[in-house]
Amino acid sequence: MGMSANDIGDLGVEFIANALQFNTASFHTLECLSLACNVIGDNGAALIAAALDVNKTLTTLDLQQNQIAEQGGKILLNTLKTNQTLIKFNLIGNPCSQANILDEITLIKNDKMVTSIKLESRRIEEKGAQYIAEALINNERITSVNLDHNKIKDQGLKCLMNVLKIDKKILILSLDDNGIIDEGAEYIADMLKSNNTLRILNLRSNQITNEGAQSIANALTYNTVLKELNLSHNKIRKKGLEYFIDVLGHHTSIVDIDFSGNPAPRCLIVSATTAVLQERTVRDVMLKSKCVGMRKVRYLAKALVLAKSLTVLDLDDNKLGDDGVQCIAQALTNSKMLTVLKLQRNLISFVGIQYLVPILHNMPVIKKLYLSNNQIGDEGAKIIASFLQSNTTLTMITLDQNEIGSDGEHFLIDAFINNTTLKTLDIAGNKSNGCTILECLVHLRFNTGMTRLTILGRKIEEKIVHQLANALSKNTCITSLDLIGNQINDQILQYFINALRNHKIITSLSFNNNQISYQGAQCLADFLKTRQEMASLSLDNNQITDQGVHYLVDALKTHQEMTSLSLDNNQITDQGAEYLSEMIKNNRTLKILSLRSNKIRRRGGQLIADSLIDNTTLTKLYLDNNECTVIQTMCAIRNDDIFNLIDLQRKHIEDTDLQYLSHSLKYNRRVTTIILNGNNIGNTGAQYLADILRNHTNITELSLESNNIGDEGAKYLADALQNNTSVIKLNLSCNKIGAAGAISLTEALLNNTTTLEIDLRRNVSGYAAVLGASIQLRNNKTLTTLNLNNSKIDSQDIQLLVTVLINNQTLLTLNLQSNKIGDEGAMHLANGLRNNTTLQELGLRENDVGPLGAQYLADVLGENTTLVTLILRDNIISDAGLEHIANALNTNKTLNVLDLSRNKIKAPSRRHLINMFQCNQSLINVDLTGNGQGDCAVIGAAVEIRNNQNLTTVNLRCSRLGDEGTKILCQALQVNHSIITLDLQSNDISENGAELLAKVLYDNEKLTTFLLGNNKIGDNGAKCLADAFHSNTVLSILDLSANNIGSIGIGHLSLALCNDTRLIKLDLSSNEVGNEGVQLLANGLNKNMRLKDLDLGINNIGDEGVEYLANLLKHETGLEKLDLRSNQITDRGAECLATGLSQNRTLKRISLWQNEITANARRKLFGWIIWC
Repeated sequence: MGMSANDIGDLGVEFIANALQFNTASFHTLECLSLACNVIGDNGAALIAAALDVNKTLTTLDLQQNQIAEQGGKILLNTLKTNQTLIKFNLIGNPCSQANILDEITLIKNDKMVTSIKLESRRIEEKGAQYIAEALINNERITSVNLDHNKIKDQGLKCLMNVLKIDKKILILSLDDNGIIDEGAEYIADMLKSNNTLRILNLRSNQITNEGAQSIANALTYNTVLKELNLSHNKIRKKGLEYFIDVLGHHTSIVDIDFSGNPAPRCLIVSATTAVLQERTVRDVMLKSKCVGMRKVRYLAKALVLAKSLTVLDLDDNKLGDDGVQCIAQALTNSKMLTVLKLQRNLISFVGIQYLVPILHNMPVIKKLYLSNNQIGDEGAKIIASFLQSNTTLTMITLDQNEIGSDGEHFLIDAFINNTTLKTLDIAGNKSNGCTILECLVHLRFNTGMTRLTILGRKIEEKIVHQLANALSKNTCITSLDLIGNQINDQILQYFINALRNHKIITSLSFNNNQISYQGAQCLADFLKTRQEMASLSLDNNQITDQGVHYLVDALKTHQEMTSLSLDNNQITDQGAEYLSEMIKNNRTLKILSLRSNKIRRRGGQLIADSLIDNTTLTKLYLDNNECTVIQTMCAIRNDDIFNLIDLQRKHIEDTDLQYLSHSLKYNRRVTTIILNGNNIGNTGAQYLADILRNHTNITELSLESNNIGDEGAKYLADALQNNTSVIKLNLSCNKIGAAGAISLTEALLNNTTTLEIDLRRNVSGYAAVLGASIQLRNNKTLTTLNLNNSKIDSQDIQLLVTVLINNQTLLTLNLQSNKIGDEGAMHLANGLRNNTTLQELGLRENDVGPLGAQYLADVLGENTTLVTLILRDNIISDAGLEHIANALNTNKTLNVLDLSRNKIKAPSRRHLINMFQCNQSLINVDLTGNGQGDCAVIGAAVEIRNNQNLTTVNLRCSRLGDEGTKILCQALQVNHSIITLDLQSNDISENGAELLAKVLYDNEKLTTFLLGNNKIGDNGAKCLADAFHSNTVLSILDLSANNIGSIGIGHLSLALCNDTRLIKLDLSSNEVGNEGVQLLANGLNKNMRLKDLDLGINNIGDEGVEYLANLLKHETGLEKLDLRSNQITDRGAECLATGLSQNRTLKRISLWQNEITANARRKLFGWIIWC
């Protein structure tokens, strides 16, 4: 029956209790009753308890989250002594000590099936533990009790232990994290002395110290049943562990004990020690990375003496050292069953090996010995070598990273002559390169399934080559031998070849990066004549030369299986290439031939290319990094290594080379782009390329820039293009094509509509460039940009271009920079632009356009509504031309960018410029630099400032503005709300100009950086600016350096600094601040916490002024950088600064160079701040 959360109090419970007690109709057979989350108190609990005394049906009662206090809890607990039907009883969430335990006590009393109690993290205290103990008296079923993470402490523990002394059922008791101290440990010890059932006791994370540990350890001498004891994370130190170690040597029941996390250095050892001592038949001891060390090893050794059945001992990463190894070795004297011993990374030297090896002699079944990453050196290797000569059990030993040199290597080599059992040796990473070879030798000798032997980058000396060759001759399973970078010479090579003579299945040999000459090649050639099964030979990076090639080619003439031959970087010249070409003509098995990085030139490359004509089996031929570029490319095409692009720019290609390129493309349909820029193919080369275009319809792009092609070559190409429908892009710029060649191309392409781009710029005639452009404009209906810069186009050529432009509806940008169109060409362009409605950008830089040409263009500007950008820089339009353009711009509303820089415009044009400035609202970028005085620059800038509301930076440094130019600039600044940085340094601006600028600053809410250094504003100008700063809240960087500002002007600025300004950097260097000005400035900075960077360099400041600054630094200030260079500060001033800095924690950098401070004073200052 559910009555939860119904605001039932004690009165309501009275009715329910009566019903339970007298078995009224609804409650006659009731088994489950929930009264959770009501307001039942102690009286209600008493009523329910009385009902439970007589009720025989209820099995589940939920009273959680009510208001039952201690008295009610006691009454309910007493009721359970007589009630035998209630199994589930929940009192959690009530303010009584019984709340967190009553449910489990109910189970203990009445649930016949329950065998374990789980009361972890119930906040049970001493009283609750007492109740649990009382419930466990006469226990007949419970075998496991978990009270982890409570607060039972010692008194609660005492009650539990008294019950456990006589308990016959509980096997597991867990008391983690219960605040148990030594007193409680004594109660536990008393229990252990008499308890005969408990098998597992968990006391983790309590507060037991050495005293408590002693009590428990002593108790274990009486206890014969406890198997597992967890005392981890207590407060047991060295002495406490020693009590256990002494006891555990005689205690026979404990099999697992945990002391980890205690403040004793030996805790991590004790668990393993215990296991070794108690389990006399233990076979494996794993203590890897336990930091045993010498101080702790004696405890382990004591245990190992008794572990006579030990088979595996892992002590890797334990810093044992030689003394530790001695201790372990002595302990293992009687270990006759040990098969694996691991001592890697233990700081063992040859001394430790001396202790170890005599014991190994007495181990009859030792098979694996791990000694990697120690320091045994040559002496240790010698001792091990002596052991290996007579040992017949060891199959594996690791000696890598052991500082073994050539002497140690030789000792081990001698040992392996007689040793026939060692099958695995790890010895890499030692001082001697030969150690790795030794490793391979052992592997080769015993691995009969080995098919490939590889030794990389290790010097093979004659002493070991005998054994390697001997082992190689006996291992007939080897099919592939790779000996790369081993300094093998012809004599050593002979040993390996002799060893392979009986091998019937060897198919691959690689001797790359060695010292093999033509004599070694001869030896290999003789071997190849008798080994028809050989399929691959690689001799890269040797010195076999042409003579060696001759020997190999002779052997391969009749060879039937060789498919791959690699001879990269072998000093092979055209002579060697000739030998190879003869072989290629007749050989039909070779598929791969690599000749990279040799000295094969054009002749050798051509011989090889000619030999390939009838050869269809050689599919991969590599000639990279030789001196026959086109043949390399031909091979790449043949190999299918080139997908769509042939790029041979500036490769010194001549016309005859292109025959081979044409041949290689005969069956290739993947190449679509050929780039041959910057070669010297001339007219003949153009003829070969014309043949390629006729035969290869997949070519879409051909670039022949800078190739000395003239009119004749243009005619060859024109003939090929006449019926071509694939070429889309043709670049013939920077050649020697004149009008005749251009006409040939034009006539050939008269009916061609596929060539969308033909570039004839920078040829002999401008006419050629214009004709190429005309074809592009005709065929390419999406062309938006046409670049004809530096193409020798004159006024007549431009007339042809204009006729095409008249009907064009796509071109947006036309660049005619650096031609010679002059005024007449400008007239033709102007006529073409009258009806053009698409062109937006026109570039006419450096074209000899004068005032008349400017007038033609100006007339168009008055009518044209599409042109946005007009570039006329580096012409000669002068004042007269400017007047025409300025007048036109009074009405033009579309032009945004106008470049008139360096056009010989002088001061008289100022009136026209000002008029243009006042009338035109569309220009956002006007460049008038390099003209006249400062007026031109400032008006250009003013136009941009006024019209471009996205402009953030204005740089007019060194523009000779003066006050007049500043006036124009300020007019523009008044209407601009985007400028963040304004640089007006070095512009002859006086106090009048400063006054104008101050008016701008009054209301400006964007400008954060204002650079006005090296002008002439003086004290009055400073006053004007200071007045503006009172209302300006955004300016953060101000440069007023070199402006003739004295103490008066500084006084005004100081007053401004007293306000809450945003200024963080102020440059006042090279003024006349003096001591008086510094005093005023310091007073202002006393109330300013924002300024972080102050430059007062070169200001005639002496010790008196420095004293004011020092006093300022003693107080709280935001200043981080202070520059006082080149003043008149002496040691006295430096001492004042040192005193001020001793109390300052914000200043990070100070500059005092070029003052009158001695070295001693500098040292004092250096202790407080960075000296610059």
